[in-house]
Amino acid sequence: MRNAIREDQVGDHALSGYAVVWCRDFRLQAVKRRRGSGEPAALVDDTQRQSIVLCCNALAARSGVEPGIPTVQALARCPQLQVDRPSPAAELAAARMLLEGAFGWVPGIEETGPGILTLDLATEPPAQWHESASRLHDRLAALGLEVVIGLGETPALARLAAQAALHAGIEVWHLRREERLGKLDQLPLIIAETGANLNDKLRLWGLQTLGAFARLRREEVAARLGDEGVELWLRLTGRLRRPLRLAKLEQLFEAHHDFDYEVRERDPLLFVVQRVLEQLAGRVAQTGRAATAVHFLLTFADGACHAKRLALPEPTLDPGLLFRLVSGHLDAFEMKAAVVALRLRFEPSDPVASQKTLFGAGLKNRHHYEETLKRLRKIVGNDRIGSPRPVDSHRPGLFDKAPLPAELSDSHRSSQARQRDCGRPARPILPGALSQGAGPPVTGPTLRKYPLGFRTSVQLRDGIPLRVESSRVSGVVTAWAGPWKSGGDWWHQGQQWERREWDVELLNQGIFRLVETGREWLLEGYYD
Repeated sequence: MRNAIREDQVGDHALSGYAVVWCRDFRLQAVKRRRGSGEPAALVDDTQRQSIVLCCNALAARSGVEPGIPTVQALARCPQLQVDRPSPAAELAAARMLLEGAFGWVPGIEETGPGILTLDLATEPPAQWHESASRLHDRLAALGLEVVIGLGETPALARLAAQAALHAGIEVWHLRREERLGKLDQLPLIIAETGANLNDKLRLWGLQTLGAFARLRREEVAARLGDEGVELWLRLTGRLRRPLRLAKLEQLFEAHHDFDYEVRERDPLLFVVQRVLEQLAGRVAQTGRAATAVHFLLTFADGACHAKRLALPEPTLDPGLLFRLVSGHLDAFEMKAAVVALRLRFEPSDPVASQKTLFGAGLKNRHHYEETLKRLRKIVGNDRIGSPRPVDSHRPGLFDKAPLPAELSDSHRSSQARQRDCGRPARPILPGALSQGAGPPVTGPTLRKYPLGFRTSVQLRDGIPLRVESSRVSGVVTAWAGPWKSGGDWWHQGQQWERREWDVELLNQGIFRLVETGREWLLEGYYD
């Protein structure tokens, strides 16, 4: 009663409502959900000196199996009994499924106990409570979880309705305000989950149902039964309320998987990783969130563990991208022992939305961009990855390497455009004509430079190229333009450079760029 609130303290709650989702024998259902439920089954505790039955399903109960009896005795009563041990991982997975299904109905949820959820229906119209509860029941049944749902105007009455549904064997029990006493007359006192001492006193009074107790006067109950009796009377009359301890959405961002056998190969491990990632992504998608990083933990048969945090370029829930992120790390990881368990967790975040400039050339997919960079780093190394930046110098081909940006800004696009243009000093050459301008023209065909210049042998006549011989192309010069001279760094000892550029047309070959450095001739590129 310490945390309870009476109805006269909170005002009118005529439209308030709560639902309790109750999964009977939750620990047993969590295990048998993966193995089917068509046979008698029981959960046993074999950690003690003598193995005993913890819980069993209805089929086993019909054969005389009861919680607390030795496992040997249970097998003697029911030879077809399927015996399983508790699985914390299976219970956690089933609890996440319950929570996930409930979040698809209302946002305010409390995990009251193992397999028991209390839902605040303040955001749901009362006319749709029963229909929504039926849909939730069917959805959980498709996942292999058998539940009952109780509806009431307070959390206590909703829990009582769920107990009544278990007692009556129905899916949904709605304890409406106007028919509360009539339905309580159908329920025995044991459903109220009261102590044995109070139940004995009520039986001595001749009370058999909860409805009969609810019709007593509060003063008489307080005088004869004390605080326990008053609390029960307040619960039955709908005058006892309590705030819910709402579950956090982050509980949906984690998944566990225990392997039934030791996994020593990478392919079966990746298969399970992909399946778990898809289930986890679908679960998180219902919360309206995304993942900014993936944490995964591998547990090995020798007791060792391997944990890793893999960050994402931007929040996403694309299963394909998430799988490539994890599998890329596992491909480079050496498994020295067999894997027995897998754990995955997402770091939650709100999905990002960005508006690119109308004529921008930004990254279309940052994830593919990051994947490409990782592959390049593995091939050439981290120190050889970067973006070229022009240097303030007249020396051709000189640039610095800068880190690659996450987004291409206007200044970066302009620099890229300048770099593209710097390889475009086109010079229109007419066959048999000579072009001797002050500098290269700004229009004309595009110069395609070779990655590395080819050493060339050039025959001259009066200082003008006459014939070109190289491993790339050879021929007679039919037209030429130039030379264009450039040089610099003469003020730095040992760094002085000088070059003369010629554009020549070779017979039946095309137009090419020749460069004379003073020591050698180079074939630098061609025009298209």
